Amino acid sequence: MLNLTRLGLQAFLGAIAIQMVSSLMGTAVASIAPEVARGLSADSTFAGLYIGCLYVGACLSSLCGGNFTRRFGPAHISEWALFLAAGAILLCMSSWEIVVLFSAFLLGLAKGPLMPAINTMLSRQVDKKDYNIIFSLKQCAGPIGMALSGLVIPLLTSHFGWRVGLAFVVCLAVIVGFWSAFIKKSQDSSYQFKDEPISLEHLADSLKLVVSSKLLTRLSVVSIFYKGIQMSVLAYLVVFLNDQKFSLVFAGAALATSNFGGIFGRIGWGAAAQKFGSSRKVLALIGVLMGLFTAMLGFIDQNTPEFLVLGLCLLIGINTQGWSGVFFAQIAAWAPEGKVAEATGGVDFFSFLGAIFLPMTFGFLGHHLGEFVTGFWVISVITVATGVYLWLVSDAKGTPA
Repeated sequence: MLNLTRLGLQAFLGAIAIQMVSSLMGTAVASIAPEVARGLSADSTFAGLYIGCLYVGACLSSLCGGNFTRRFGPAHISEWALFLAAGAILLCMSSWEIVVLFSAFLLGLAKGPLMPAINTMLSRQVDKKDYNIIFSLKQCAGPIGMALSGLVIPLLTSHFGWRVGLAFVVCLAVIVGFWSAFIKKSQDSSYQFKDEPISLEHLADSLKLVVSSKLLTRLSVVSIFYKGIQMSVLAYLVVFLNDQKFSLVFAGAALATSNFGGIFGRIGWGAAAQKFGSSRKVLALIGVLMGLFTAMLGFIDQNTPEFLVLGLCLLIGINTQGWSGVFFAQIAAWAPEGKVAEATGGVDFFSFLGAIFLPMTFGFLGHHLGEFVTGFWVISVITVATGVYLWLVSDAKGTPA
């Protein structure tokens, strides 16, 4: 059905594995944040600080991902990044909070180049007419990885401790890193540009492109708040439910349910945008729904039936995790001819800023107010307002809706 060559299948399996492990690594600590914080004697802002440090690293490395991939090859970059990520997670097992936060920064440096690398590797081996189905399947590996982090790591933590839970992630990163090393000769041999310059001037190209386009600037602003609410939910859902007297294992299952919702959301919202012919309006609707459903977390307490909590988490995941497919399609539609990669990297930089500052602000509110409900309501109102704005604006003449 997929009509893949041997090299195409090799790249597809590699991209699926790397995407899944990358997502799992990014949410591993969030899935057991209460236990890690207790082990470090850290306060309730820990989860937000961790996510913030991670995305500071991702911000910096995402801008050079395309440049480095051209210079060294996509499989080489994936190999190096995964081994760096494994080392960062090992460092996360430290008993000092400052070291753990530094490990998050290193993990972000490792995560940033992975998306440009695997997209490049896959696009070279797949027929263009199969891009939609192949890339959609690849994109679904992200929520699967995040769901695994919510199911497996809390279970290991509850039986053996949080460091054993993180050791599981290290093993997966190393295994997939060796797979990247195995395929790099066949995947990179005809791609590397050894004379590709590495300079600060190249890092600024994506940002210049975005700020020079009114439409891409608009998407960048939207991405700050959409990515911010997504990462706030990922960072604090387990902490919030644990505070409401739900067990760590159940809270992890709720996080996994939310992430599984992202799989259905990415496919379903993509189909809706295709059917109705307006990515912008579908993206606006997603923003309103993610804000409304996230606000409903404020009505949960220890007496709420577990099936209702899981149902709400599924709806939250469909929207907070499901928006990215439609979003990247909109970037591609609005990007100048031949500049999709640069436009994606530039807008991604701003989305990472949302991933840094909104979870940190959320944690600050929770710590000083003694509860997380207000934080959920604040970010929900902002996200609904962003969705309404996106619905009301008009597109420039000649651009897709």
